[in-house]
Amino acid sequence: MSGNGELVTEQQSPMKVAASARSGRGRDRTHLFPGRPRRIAPTYTEQEMADIAAAAAAAGLTPTGFVGEAGLAAARGEQPMTLGRETLAQLQVELFDARVAVGRIGTNLNQGITALNATGDAPAWLVRAAALCEQRMRRVDDVIARIDRALR
Repeated sequence: MSGNGELVTEQQSPMKVAASARSGRGRDRTHLFPGRPRRIAPTYTEQEMADIAAAAAAAGLTPTGFVGEAGLAAARGEQPMTLGRETLAQLQVELFDARVAVGRIGTNLNQGITALNATGDAPAWLVRAAALCEQRMRRVDDVIARIDRALR
């Protein structure tokens, strides 16, 4: 709650602005030391290479890293990683936003309970603050469920 008795609301997160501005070539696979001693060099047509490059970009990987990860996943009978860099960045932004919102609402709830204990009457806005807390927790649960589905 602000100093004038109003509920604190969400503001545009700097993380949301920063995440939308990010772009890059993609990440490499996890590096090993001293390195991987075996190499396979597949060849592709232009269209096949374009398909791999598009899939790698969607996954946030370099084409080489994508081919390595996809090949290993297929060989092991596993699903390849489908969470791309942009998807992970968006999920991170949503979690940061939810964290900030829950912190603000927690402050509001603490102030409401303090007022209730001091006067015996709950402030008029306390029910709204509790509802906002429940709403934000549902957002956090939704993001967690999206991550869980993507990892399966």
